[in-house]
Amino acid sequence: MAKKQPQKSEHTIPKQPANSAPAPKANATTGKNNTVAAVSIRNICIALGLISIVIYFNTVWNGFVMDDVMVLKENRYVLQGFGGVAELLKTPHMRGYLIIPNDLYRPLSLVMFAIEYQLFGLSPAWFHFFNIVTFAGCTIMFFLFLHKFFNEQRLALAVLAALVFAVHPIHTEVVANIKSRDELMCFFFGFLSLSLFMDYMTSGKMLQLILGTFMFYLSIISKETVIAFVGIVPIIFFIYKNDDTKRATFITGGVILATIIFWSVRTSVLNAYDANQPAGSVEFIDNALSGAPDFPLTAVQVFTTKVVVLGMYLKLMFLPYPLLSTYSYNSIPFADFASIRFWLSLIAYGALLYFMVTRFLKDRKDPWAFGIMFYLATIFLFSNLPFLMGAELAERFAFFASAGTCLLIALAIEHWVLKAKAVDILQLKTSKVLTVLVPLCLLYGGWTFARNAEWKDNLTLYKADIKRSPDDVRLYHNVASALAEELYEEEKDSLKKLEIDNEALVYLRKGLEIYPGYSDLFVEMARIYDRKKTYDSAIKYNTLALKLTPNNFTANNNLGSVLLTAGRYREAIPYFQIAVLNNPNFKFAYLNAARCYQQLKQFDSAIYNFRKVLEFEPQNYDLYTEIGTSHFMLAKYDSAEYYFKLVLQQKPDDANVINNIGAILLNNQRYAEAVEYFKKAVAINPGYVNGYSNLARSYYFSGQYQAAIDAINKELQLDQQSAIKDIPYIALSYQKMGNMPEAKKYEAISKQYFSNFQLE
Repeated sequence: MAKKQPQKSEHTIPKQPANSAPAPKANATTGKNNTVAAVSIRNICIALGLISIVIYFNTVWNGFVMDDVMVLKENRYVLQGFGGVAELLKTPHMRGYLIIPNDLYRPLSLVMFAIEYQLFGLSPAWFHFFNIVTFAGCTIMFFLFLHKFFNEQRLALAVLAALVFAVHPIHTEVVANIKSRDELMCFFFGFLSLSLFMDYMTSGKMLQLILGTFMFYLSIISKETVIAFVGIVPIIFFIYKNDDTKRATFITGGVILATIIFWSVRTSVLNAYDANQPAGSVEFIDNALSGAPDFPLTAVQVFTTKVVVLGMYLKLMFLPYPLLSTYSYNSIPFADFASIRFWLSLIAYGALLYFMVTRFLKDRKDPWAFGIMFYLATIFLFSNLPFLMGAELAERFAFFASAGTCLLIALAIEHWVLKAKAVDILQLKTSKVLTVLVPLCLLYGGWTFARNAEWKDNLTLYKADIKRSPDDVRLYHNVASALAEELYEEEKDSLKKLEIDNEALVYLRKGLEIYPGYSDLFVEMARIYDRKKTYDSAIKYNTLALKLTPNNFTANNNLGSVLLTAGRYREAIPYFQIAVLNNPNFKFAYLNAARCYQQLKQFDSAIYNFRKVLEFEPQNYDLYTEIGTSHFMLAKYDSAEYYFKLVLQQKPDDANVINNIGAILLNNQRYAEAVEYFKKAVAINPGYVNGYSNLARSYYFSGQYQAAIDAINKELQLDQQSAIKDIPYIALSYQKMGNMPEAKKYEAISKQYFSNFQLE
């Protein structure tokens, strides 16, 4: 019976022609040829890394943008530097900024931020720099994976795909937004794990399996996106790299084990903070597919729009324009079965699936089929099909999936331009390849470089995006917030500040025309009117916001703040309580509540709220002063002295604190000690009226009557109206000194102001 001939696949190494010289063998002692190959690969990695860095280097001049405030700029654990690392590893993702009932566990990027903050401070340039370096690592890891995936036989193809990956504009959000370090680290460690698994598949060294599993764990604690590899890894190692079924089983088992460990740790951490509750409904403003009471959607609209969104992802993979920082209502109009966008998207994905299946059935190691599989597996998580995402569409969601499309672009150039397998890197220098590759890199790279500049700051970004997406309601809110909260604070000219507020109101009103159910628009309007001292309007718009979203912690705090300004302290307190109930990390609400309690002379409650603020700002010594003052008003002098002395250690020349300690000593009848503190206070601040008043009383009670009279006379020179209350001490001092004429004189003066005063 004749033997069947083995089918030829793209991975079959062709036989060497008879007249060709045999391939040189590596020197058994020095491994010379292997060294040369390693140097070549090393140089390629360096070149790809440098290209990635150059393309994104202009982001180092950018500032903090969008969610950077949550994960870095105002994250209290990150801002503890090295001291916050342990806390970051054992707390939910957002705990350092916000407490939510359905949090995540992504500690690794936050740990990196804490380390960088410790070493370099809060300079955005350094954080951007490390984002760039991490992205360069992603490009290199992607190249190394492909090089090994093709058995080191398609070097030029691997370089081509990695080069397209390096310059692709769809990556700008991930690299230019510091917050997306989690996505970068997830990709880097995910592809590093694949590379190590490739090595293990070849060598069988257990250390490579262990390291690969550990790298996968680091990837998944960076961000959950890599969970798609649970399905991709078996495809790679049981089908495409199926040299050893046992090793493939160990690799798959390692990935599953790392996933189980991650899920166990995640569950334990979130449960410990009561942050593992089922995910709440997605807000309409975040993902319009969720619908809203005032904007119900049919099942047909939801399904067809999901398909349209998938089509938009596919379009962005090849034609990455326009790029936007947000895709909220109404940037993606709802579709139905009559929408051409729905049918184009459906046909495109149907063609992809057909092409993938037919190629795969023809050759189980077909690279085209793998590229499509990788794209579909990684984009499916963000397709809104298994569950609604926190955003209808986001460019960061396409970061992993772009690796699959970059491979497909490289395969297309190889097939239709090079028309041969891209084995030798010198093939990329041919004129026909350069004719396609150079314009592509210039187009993609130029758009990437230009888009980076738009991520300079919130206002620059949002104003650029609103031109491309003029119907997106969130962009109107974002532009207004950037104007009213950022540019306003930077501006010094009062007239220009007024212009900024008026411009912000124009954007907010335009947003309300698009969607009047967006409560944050009312919150921002109320904030501006509060600043304008138009308090009736501020109350009106905060109230409108609370009608739409009663638990909006910002609206509650801001409405309470307006009432606080108006002196309506009892009315204000419930709003601050609701604010901290919905956001226990909202330090401003605690501070405002403390002010109200102070005014109401409920000092115990004031102390509690000041201490809550202190948890977020442990170096804010003004808070220690406030706590000390509240203890003083409760006559808890020991506690008051403790807090004042803490402040004095940091501010040894603070006349107010020195005066406060003196007041405690005066109340404790430690007059001699009190005198020294008051003398020091008025020496630091010669115009300190209250300091002279307290000094005079300390002199009087310690029997230094002439000194008491001198201190009050100084007080009278500084502020006669304020010093009137101390004139009786002049009369009493003269009486103690036996000078009755002067005593009677000042007794008469005192009776003009104090009818019940008489000499002892």
